[in-house]
Amino acid sequence: MKMLVVIYGGPRRDLVPAILDRVGVSGWTQLAEGRGAGRSGRREGTRAWPGESEVYFSVADAEVIDAVIAALRDQTADAVPGERLHVAELPVERFF
Repeated sequence: MKMLVVIYGGPRRDLVPAILDRVGVSGWTQLAEGRGAGRSGRREGTRAWPGESEVYFSVADAEVIDAVIAALRDQTADAVPGERLHVAELPVERFF
């Protein structure tokens, strides 16, 4: 099992849920209005630091997570201006 963490910021709010559904992820959690700083700059939802991110979590079999990562990687080639997509993959020892 693996955990997938996707951080998305951009105008296509339905992008990540659509990919998760299309690939067949059976369950995921979304945290809206994510704020912070990183490689792509600050996003705090203010005039000085505009923008927010959405964070998605999912735990699934490795094959499913690999399929999601491949689909997300394909989307980075079609990114629109201002769109940011970051993905982390973590091993999961136990999930219940």
